[in-house]
Amino acid sequence: MLTPRVLADLAAWPTSSSRPVLHAPRTLPVMTDEQQTRGYRSRQDRRAELLDAAALVVRDDGLRGLTTRAVAARAGVAHGVVHYAFGARRNLVVALLERQARAVLPPVLAAADEHDDLATALEAGISAYLDLVRREPERFRVLEALSATALAPDGDGDLLDAERRLWRDGVVAGIERWTARHGAAPSEPVLVVADAVITLVDGLARAAWSDPDGTATARSRALLVRGLTTAVTAVVTAAGTAEH
Repeated sequence: MLTPRVLADLAAWPTSSSRPVLHAPRTLPVMTDEQQTRGYRSRQDRRAELLDAAALVVRDDGLRGLTTRAVAARAGVAHGVVHYAFGARRNLVVALLERQARAVLPPVLAAADEHDDLATALEAGISAYLDLVRREPERFRVLEALSATALAPDGDGDLLDAERRLWRDGVVAGIERWTARHGAAPSEPVLVVADAVITLVDGLARAAWSDPDGTATARSRALLVRGLTTAVTAVVTAAGTAEH
């Protein structure tokens, strides 16, 4: 009900052109193209973005610094986004290791598959790996950080085992494919041969980081590949002779 007092107040109210604005009209925020892209990325794209951020965190702060909050801050997203994409922190770490293996193993194994001679195949595969190490050192420093932290007295050895299994499974598949194509039978179980190859490659990769021109690494590689090839070739030859 409008009382005389209210009517008097309304009569004294300024005209519309001079009235103070009590509630400014709400302006909706305008998203930039980059923000829109970030906001509507698929889960797969989001996971890739978060893994990029996780790799940078590990590179700078080690595995202990790899928390879901640190990854969220590095990626510029809400903390809950990381949990939505990966769940627990451990899943994030394993996904980082899996991505590394998926990126590196195919070109390395493909390089070996191009050759029919065992020594040449090993040389080609190892050379392809070392080329990747030299071209993308940051990628491999992330793996070093993961391994170094996992090996610490209070580290997570299970993560190191998970990394080892990823690489072993890939190398085993490559060896089995190559030997089946050539009717070869290695002297040791394929798992043992795969471990030997991985150990050789790990050592050469570490040597490559401290060998700018690659001369020392090349000499070591030639010797080690020749030794491994000799051991396996002797059995392959014996197996082939027995069949005849």
